[in-house]
Amino acid sequence: MLFLGVDAGGSKTLSIVADQEGNCLGVGLGGTGNFQVNGVDGAREEIRASINTALADAGVKLEDIAAAYCGVAGADRDEDSRIVRSMLTAVLTIPKWDFENDAAIGIWAGTGDGVGVGVICGSGTNVLGFNGRGGRVQVGGMGYLFGDYAGGRLLGTLAIRAAMRGFEGRGIKTSLYEKLCRHYGVSHLLDLVDWQYEGRDLGLDEVTPILFEAASEGDEAARQILMEVGRDLGVSANAAIRRLFCETADNRQDLAVKVVAMGSVFQKAKYPLMYDTFAATMREEFPKVQPSILHCEPVLGAIYAAARLANVTVTDAFRVRLEETFPGRPEQSALGD
Repeated sequence: MLFLGVDAGGSKTLSIVADQEGNCLGVGLGGTGNFQVNGVDGAREEIRASINTALADAGVKLEDIAAAYCGVAGADRDEDSRIVRSMLTAVLTIPKWDFENDAAIGIWAGTGDGVGVGVICGSGTNVLGFNGRGGRVQVGGMGYLFGDYAGGRLLGTLAIRAAMRGFEGRGIKTSLYEKLCRHYGVSHLLDLVDWQYEGRDLGLDEVTPILFEAASEGDEAARQILMEVGRDLGVSANAAIRRLFCETADNRQDLAVKVVAMGSVFQKAKYPLMYDTFAATMREEFPKVQPSILHCEPVLGAIYAAARLANVTVTDAFRVRLEETFPGRPEQSALGD
C-alpha cells in the first residue's frame, strides 16, 4: 500500500511517496503551490509537476497510490477551499484523497495523530487546530489588518521602527540602527525611503535574524519586540485551545493539548526568547499544555494523514522509519545536507 503526501507552500511544493512501513520511496519538488500567489493554473501545474516527479522517483504511477493528502497554503476560507478542491480534482484522479490548510500537515507531523494546535510563524502567521472530534478552528492568518501580530515581515518592520525611533530619541537606544545600516549597506536608515520610492523590496524577512542576534546580546528594544510577538502568538494559540477543547471552564488546568510551533522564524531562531515567551503565555491559562518546535518537514505529516485516510494506523515505528528514510528536499540533498 502506497501513500502520497504533498506540501504546497507559498514558495515551493514538496511531494513524497511512502509505503505502509514508513519507507520514503520518492521525492518531488515544484514551485509555488499557493493559488493566491501563482494563480490557479500556475499552482495546479506546479503541484502536478511535484507529484509526477515524486511518483517517477518512486517508480510508481498515480493509480498505485492508496490515499493522498495535501497541505495547501492559501486554503483559509470556505471560498479558498472550493478553489483548491477544484484545482486538486484535476490532478488527483484517484478515489481517496483530501486536503487542508498547510498548517494541518505541520500538526500531523508534530503530533502523529493530527490532534492539537499548529502555530505558524514564517513570513506571515497563522494558527490552526483540530480536536479529533470534527472540530476545526483557525485563528488569524489574514494579515495585520485583520488582527495578526507575528511573522517575519512584521518582525522586520518592528525592528526598523525600533531602530529609527531609538535613533531619533523617540524610543530606547538600540544596536539595531547600526546593524540594519550595515545589513542594507546604507549610511542612514532613511535612505531606505528611496528604496521604497524605487519599488525595491526591503526583504523584511531577512531582518529577522538580526533582531534575534541583537536580543541575544541583551538589546532591550530587540528583546521587547520578541517578547511582544511571542506573547501574541501565545494568546492566539490559547484562543484556539479554548474554542476547541474547553467544554467547561473547570477543565483548563488539566488540558494537555499538543501545540506545534512551526515556520521559519520558530524553526531557525538562534535565540529562544520569542518561543519561551510564547510557551509561558500559553501556560498562564493552560499549565499542562505541551508545546514543541517542529523538527521535521511538514510533508511527513501529509503522509500520516494519507495513511489515516486509508485506515492505516500510524505507529511510532512508522514515524521513525519515515524520518530516517526521507532524504530531505532535493536541493538539500544536492548540497549534502
